[in-house]
Formats: sequence, C-alpha cells, structure tokens
Amino acid sequence: MTQYRVPTRKSKYYVPAETYLTTVHYCRQYPLWKQELETEPDTSKGISYDKERVQSSNQYDATSDIAMRRQMIGRKKQLVDDTAALVGGPMAEWIILGVAHGLTYYQLQQRGMPCGKNMYYSLRQRFYFELSKEI
Repeated sequence: MTQYRVPTRKSKYYVPAETYLTTVHYCRQYPLWKQELETEPDTSKGISYDKERVQSSNQYDATSDIAMRRQMIGRKKQLVDDTAALVGGPMAEWIILGVAHGLTYYQLQQRGMPCGKNMYYSLRQRFYFELSKEI
C-alpha cells in the first residue's frame, strides 16, 4: 500500500488523518464506478408503462435495485467530478487522474500537465479538503 502524506495541523487545508485516508480511498474507487456505469446495462428502459394499469408485486425487483445502484454510483462519481471542477477549473482532469488513478506529479508531467509541482499539490490538497466536507 502506498504511503500518504497527511496534511499537518498547520496546513491551510487540514483534515484529520482518518478522514483524509477515507477521502483518498473514496477517490480510488472512481475508475471502478466509471467502468460499472459504462459496462452495466441500463435496464430502467425495460419497464413499459403503456398499459392502463401497471402490476407490481412484493417480490424482489432486480430492475429497481440496479437502477438505484446506478444512481448511487452516478452521484458518487459526479461528486468527485464536481469537486475537481470547483477546485481546479481547467486542471480538473489532471486532478482526477492524480487522485483517482494514483498517478504521481511526475507521471502527470510526462503526460503534459500544464502546471508546476507546488500548484498541483496545493490543488490536490484543497480537493481532498473540499471532498472530505461532502462525503
């Protein structure tokens, strides 16, 4: 497991260590959420309401469970996207690559990230701070 540098109490964006690590691991699930939303079929279109009366039962409803799971995952993914956009603006895609895929500053720099090390780490720290308030 990777070692994480937890912000100190003197930091502008201080978050307790447990909350910080929770936020880090929350972000690391982003690729899984994205893959699940892209690969799982959307079965909500399988329900037809064209009849006069829709029948329901008290049995297990797989369609509604899948629809609710997709909505929950979509909200989580959107929260990470919105927080990155709030914090980084045009740097949002780079922040997501760093926090969700675990890429280091040097790996991002090789891919063409247009900012310096201090700015990137400051944006990432603020991202974790803002996200920790939301989850």
